[in-house]
This record gives sequence, structure tokens and C-alpha cells, in this order.
Amino acid sequence: MSIRILFPLVHNIEEDIYFKGYIKICDDNLITIYITKYSTRNIFLEENDKGDDFIYGYCSCNPKFKRKWKRPVNFLILCNLLYPQVQEISIRGKEINIYDNYIIILYDHYVIRNSETLNECNDFISKLQNLVRSDHKEEYYGAVYVPTFRNPSWLVPSMFMQHACNYLNMLIWLILSIGRNRKVSMKQGNLILSILVDILIGYFFLELFLKDNDKKYLGHLLMGFLEKLVNSMYSLLKWLMGSPAGLKLNNAFNKMLGKYFSYHIELWWLFLDVSGEKLDLILHLYKYIGYLGFTFQAAIIADMICLATFHSYCIYVYAARLFNIQISGLTALLRLFVGRKYNPLRGGIDSCEYTNQELFVGTVAFTILLLLLPTTVMYYIVFTLFRVLSILVQYILAKSIYLIQTLPLYVIILWLTRSSKVAGNVLIEEVKNARSSVLLLRLKLFNKSIRDLVTHFRPPVDESKHIEWSNMLSNIVTGKQII
Repeated sequence: MSIRILFPLVHNIEEDIYFKGYIKICDDNLITIYITKYSTRNIFLEENDKGDDFIYGYCSCNPKFKRKWKRPVNFLILCNLLYPQVQEISIRGKEINIYDNYIIILYDHYVIRNSETLNECNDFISKLQNLVRSDHKEEYYGAVYVPTFRNPSWLVPSMFMQHACNYLNMLIWLILSIGRNRKVSMKQGNLILSILVDILIGYFFLELFLKDNDKKYLGHLLMGFLEKLVNSMYSLLKWLMGSPAGLKLNNAFNKMLGKYFSYHIELWWLFLDVSGEKLDLILHLYKYIGYLGFTFQAAIIADMICLATFHSYCIYVYAARLFNIQISGLTALLRLFVGRKYNPLRGGIDSCEYTNQELFVGTVAFTILLLLLPTTVMYYIVFTLFRVLSILVQYILAKSIYLIQTLPLYVIILWLTRSSKVAGNVLIEEVKNARSSVLLLRLKLFNKSIRDLVTHFRPPVDESKHIEWSNMLSNIVTGKQII
């Protein structure tokens, strides 16, 4: 029979201590005794926990002194707090030979109790931590993030509405998890500090760029920027309607597309000119909402970019649709020349015989689409670049929001101060003692690496805009719309 005793390190070795613990008997003839509470007063025998899984005892500084006490069913008597030795032990009313195979493991009670990184450790160490916390009524409930509010599909285009919904979900999770555990964990500490930093950065930007005296100036500046943007779009369309980069395009088709897209820009500028009077109201809202933090400011700016570039987005949608139709038509007509066609029922390609009239019509249609393709491609490339640039700016803003909300400031502070919360790397070393034949080990906990801490204790923040760049590239090549 092997007996493993996990005993807390006692700093005051001049007084006798009483302790309480738990017994776990394994099938492989191994008995593990967890000593989870200790005191200089005999207060544990007064408790109501008298089951077979509980063990009580004391450790005396004088090995020759034996106390008179009412022994429970399970008891353990040790001596010498510095190098503990077993004097008597009884499990379920049966005394056990003290010369059996004993292992005593000394552990730091405070570190085991406060560490938050022992989840991946050995099973008996995790069991020890759970028992210690249970004895001190510090049950730890995993702070599982379950969003209270779901983003409706109609809110997806607005980064501000997505961010507001995610922010509200995080605050609810933060309040509920702190109230349930009655303490601040590392994930929650990271989130609290990131919110404070977010508010400070937002206040700094508001004071720097949006003072009361500069609101009208900033409004005129924004309208001037939008006017320059519209004028640049006009100039770009005039350039495309000519001979861009020396390319010879289809003149009639080019003029038609240029005038059609210019009409949309005129409509959009008319809308901006009419709504420009409400710009001061928008700046007022931006100021008051901006005090909630820089992340809200970034989300509002992302939505304003979408609004300001809506005309280029409309032109991109038309050009992408036209390009996709032409590419699909050319692909289908290419199959005609090799005697094949697409079967939508089977989802594959079947062989087919075509008449001369069908081949003639297909040849004419293929020639028309092929000759018009360079003009379409030119408009498609230019406005796809505009769309990708707009998406890239929004992605950078969304990434900055995500990075600010997941700043690992609390974890870094704990790691630098070597707090017991970040102690998770286990080292078990032998304590040399020539006066005892019992194997005496000491369990030490060291700080986890900063990379592991940042990865495992990141707050549950949802990224407002997630982009699959490989999927976007394939959509651009085939002419599918990118959102």
C-alpha cells in the first residue's frame, strides 16, 4: 500500500497545529490524503463533517508528546513541522503501519488557493486546489461567455451597432461573473482595465480633435473632404471614358457606362449636400457617444466611411455584376465550341451536339462579349480597388477595436509582480532530510509564460468585422460581390 500526503507549508513552526483534510482511495492501492485547512486551535473536530472521506489530526513540535483527544474514524498524527514525519495513522478505523510506503508533499497553501492557471496540471494537484477552495467557500465557477443579445442580420452592415451589442454583452457577462465568483479573475481584470484605457484614449482624442470651438470648422472640413472625394470620382470617370493607360476601349459602351455611373455620383452628392445641414447634429452625437471610449469612435468612423463611399460601392456592384455575367457567358459559350453544356440537375458537364445555327449564334455572342470585356474589366478593376481599400480601412478599425478590448494589461501586471494568480508551472523537488526515511517532496509553482497567459486569459470579445482574404480573392477573380 502506498500513501501520498499533501501537507501545507507552515511558516510558524514553534506552535502545534491541528488540521483537516480529505481521503481519496484509488483502485491501484494508492491512498491520497489532502490536508486543506490548519489552525493552532482545535476547531475542526467541532465540525459536522464526520464522513469516511474526512481526516483530522495534529502535528506536534515535540515528537515525544502525545495529546489526549477523541480520535475520529480517520486521523493522522505528525511531528516536526519543518520535516513532517508520520507517527500514527488510521483510515476508516483501521490503523496502518507507519513503515509502509509514504510520500509527503509540501505545498504552499496560499499559492495553490489563488492560482488560476492550474487547470491543465496533474489531476491530484487540480483536485487539491478544488478542495482547498471548497473548504474556504471559494467555489470557482468557470466564466463561460454566453452572449445575452444576438446581433440581428440587419445590424451586420453597421459596425457601430455590432460594437454596441457586443459591448453590452460583455458588460453583462462581467457583472454576472464577478457577482457569481465574488472576485475578479484575470479575464475580468483584463476587460476592466481595457475599458478604462479605452475611455481614456477616447477622451484624449475628443479633446484633441473635437473641441467646442472647432465643431463648425470640423464640419466644413468634412464637407470639403466629401466634395473632393466626389470630384475625384468625376475625374476618374472622365479618365476612364477616354483612353485610360493608352488602352483602346469600346467607345459606345464606355460612354454609356461612364454616363450611367456619373448619374449615380450626382444623386449621391445631392444627398450629401442636403444632409450636410445635419452634420453638426452628427458631430454632437459623435462627441457624447465618443466619451464611452475610442472603440465607439472607431465604430462610428467606420460607418461614416461606408456612408461616404456608398456611391463607389454602388458602381462596384454594377461593374461586378456585369463582369460576372460576361465571364459566365464566355465560359458557357466556350463549352459550346467543344460540344459540351452544363447540366444543372446533375451539377456537372454533359456532352451535347449543336446545330450550325446554334454554333453561329454562339460565335456571334462570344465575339460580342469578348470585345466588350476589356471595357468592363477596366471599370471593374478600378472600383474593386476602391471597394477593397474601403474594406481594408474598416478592417483596420475593427482590428484596433478588438486589440484595445483585449489588452492584457492586468495579466502583464500580475506577471511582472509575480502574483500567485499566474503561478502554474509545477516543479516537484526532493527535500533532503537525513533524519527521516520518508520521501519528502516540495511542490513549487512558477509563473506561466506571458504568451500562454495572454492567449488563455483573453476576454471573450467578438470581432466586429471578420474577413477571409482568400475567399475575397476568389470572389474578385470570378466577379462575385464582396461585402
